[in-house]
Amino acid sequence: MNDKIRSEHTSHFCFLSFIFFTLNWSIVLTEFHMRKLSLLSIFFLFTTNPLLFSQKLYSVDKKLDSISDINLKIEFLNEWTGKNYRKLPVEALHYAKKTIEYAKESENYSGAGNALIRIALVHFRKEEYTQSISFFNKALDKFAISEDSVGINNTYLNRGIVYRNMNKYNLAIVDLFTCMEYFEKNNNTFELISSYNSIGLIYKNLKKYSKALEYYYKAEKIYKEGNQISFMYTSNTNIANILSIQNNFQEALNYYKKNLEILKEKPNKYQLAQTYHNIGSCFMEMEQDSMALEYLNQSLLLKKEIGNKNLIISTINSLAHVFYAQNNYQKALEYRKKALALAIETKNIEYQKDCNRELFAIFAQLHQPDSAIHYILNYELLKDSIFNHENLKQIAEIQEKYESEKKETQITLLEKENKSKMWQRNSLIVLLILLLGYAIFIVRSYYRNKKTHRLLQLQNERIQWHKTLLDQKNEALSDSNKTKNRLFQIISHDLRSPLASVYNIAQLIKIFIQQRKYQLLEESCHDMEESINNVLSLTDNLLSWSLNQSGKLPYKPAIISLKPLLENNLRTYSSVAKQKNIHLQLLLEETVMVFADRQMLDTVIRNLINNSLKFTKPGGVIAIGLNQSDNFVELWIKDSGIGISEDQIAHLFEIDHSQSYNGTNGEKGNGLGLLLCKQFIEQNKGEIRVESTLNLGTTFRITIPVAENTNEISTILSSNANVN
Repeated sequence: MNDKIRSEHTSHFCFLSFIFFTLNWSIVLTEFHMRKLSLLSIFFLFTTNPLLFSQKLYSVDKKLDSISDINLKIEFLNEWTGKNYRKLPVEALHYAKKTIEYAKESENYSGAGNALIRIALVHFRKEEYTQSISFFNKALDKFAISEDSVGINNTYLNRGIVYRNMNKYNLAIVDLFTCMEYFEKNNNTFELISSYNSIGLIYKNLKKYSKALEYYYKAEKIYKEGNQISFMYTSNTNIANILSIQNNFQEALNYYKKNLEILKEKPNKYQLAQTYHNIGSCFMEMEQDSMALEYLNQSLLLKKEIGNKNLIISTINSLAHVFYAQNNYQKALEYRKKALALAIETKNIEYQKDCNRELFAIFAQLHQPDSAIHYILNYELLKDSIFNHENLKQIAEIQEKYESEKKETQITLLEKENKSKMWQRNSLIVLLILLLGYAIFIVRSYYRNKKTHRLLQLQNERIQWHKTLLDQKNEALSDSNKTKNRLFQIISHDLRSPLASVYNIAQLIKIFIQQRKYQLLEESCHDMEESINNVLSLTDNLLSWSLNQSGKLPYKPAIISLKPLLENNLRTYSSVAKQKNIHLQLLLEETVMVFADRQMLDTVIRNLINNSLKFTKPGGVIAIGLNQSDNFVELWIKDSGIGISEDQIAHLFEIDHSQSYNGTNGEKGNGLGLLLCKQFIEQNKGEIRVESTLNLGTTFRITIPVAENTNEISTILSSNANVN
């Protein structure tokens, strides 16, 4: 809970009033930050006897040897690393990697995913967030293979928390809402509470306090329904913190007091100290000083027993704040000096800065200008040089110099009793202070303007970046619309035409049977068969195209013998070739092994042979051969057909420019098959080229990785394993 900033202007001491009126300074009297208790900090606070953990560590290998089933070994190791990765991170990493080896051996992908989560959590605790995200992503790949929904959503929950710590709130929200919907649907109570609290914390950091309360209340409801007293402390604290930020101190106080009841059943000195502090702070904000002092003093006693000096400083500062509000400046001074001494001892620069500012305000009220100036100088130097050791050294030198000058001034005042000289000295001090104040004002203005300029520059870069993204999305949308229009054209025209032919032929068959013209039935059946083949070919291409565009067509490369694949496709089209009196020739003697997706490669070869048959005149020749290099096989399909013009070649593989062309016997074409060939070949790490001369023929050349390139194969297999 951040305390409110209170301001008062001194009126009794004209000397300081004149100075700070001239500089337009507002004296900040108090500002302190209360540290809130989170579930994570409570959990990490308690430690376990190292001897017990050592005994457990020594017994792990022995326990593994006693387990014969490999899946039970994986389960045991995941359970052990899940319990011990916080306190024994090195050992947890060792056994998590061993679990992955077991999981790989038994193809237990869920077990491997859980082990990867443990490794990610170890990196998270080391604040190695990028590495943590990487291992969570690998875990998601494993869970996806095993279709483990629980593992996937638990990974989303953990990855969302890491993104939250990286301040990548947009990514965190996506992960947390995804897993939250799953947990709500499947009644995963514990995980659902974690997602609610994590989302609430993100909204709190974004200062969307009403949204944060909404999710904290949801978590509270589950705690109450399950009577989970041990978790109610955290829930009450989260809700009270937001209510305090919203200045709803009375309701926040009610939640903090509920924690006192919980701590009676399950005592916890650290939590009790924080609760007393929070209650005292609420009373302080409500200006009920006596109650505030009572609870803050109780908190201070407990924190002294705990021995955490930073916690002690926060409570001492709060006590000083209450005394200051009561105009008890001597008490406030006493506590502020204690806080400053502890801050110097713990080397907490932020607390030192705040204490110097508050001591300046106290001495201003006590009309002690020398001390006030001393602490305001320290405050300014600490503020502008936080975490800068060189500047801290300068602060010490200035302070020492000031103390020396102060002593000299005191001696001079004792020696000189002449009022006129004293007036001159005071005038000089005022002038120096004004000059110093003006210098500080100039320096701060310079850095403020520099920061503003940088922020404007960053904002402009962000706007340009968003504009670029928007342009890219508009371009992608335009391409998508072109693709959609072309597909509608294919479906409405190229699919309808052969279906209409089938319908007409069916009507003719009825007539021929009625008129007993049986000799015409064979010709009609042949025409119907050709139309149906065209429909089936187009339907196959449309299905492959749609699956590939939506990402649902899996890419599963394997080692393939090229010759049987080509022979099978030639057999498929041998009847069509005989009908057109076209000679099919396979110029391949030896067996060549390639590395590609069988279904995709089969579709490419089928479409290229079918295309050549359409545009080759009766009596022509279609030859298939290959050229082999170290890394790739170049497969070529050459025909003696009608050829393709240069203008047609330029747009042959573009769906928005592709046109329908009839074959030599009136066969229908739509260009979709060639576009599908290009996409499938590129997906298989190859490329497709076309060479053609009008009335002389066309040659299509495709490259495919050879199977002997083991490095390429292992890389692709690894990538494919992660995807699946």
